[in-house]
Amino acid sequence: MRLFYNLRVRFAQCERGQNEVARLAGIAPSTMTNRMTGRQPFNAWEMDAIAGVLDIPREEYGKYFFLPRNLVPKPGGKA
Repeated sequence: MRLFYNLRVRFAQCERGQNEVARLAGIAPSTMTNRMTGRQPFNAWEMDAIAGVLDIPREEYGKYFFLPRNLVPKPGGKA
């Protein structure tokens, strides 16, 4: 399973690439990559900014921005 699958699908539905969403949300592409690969979690500001670009309602943040417990990477490891 790919990390943040639902968010990736939303990119496609909105016809936007990851770097374009990052730019429109005011997030550095490298920061977005760190979030999408599970190296660092999304913070509240980033979730709000990305949700604004992709028209994601706040009540659906869990579906897009949080990993299931079994996929949360361990420090220094991979998911």
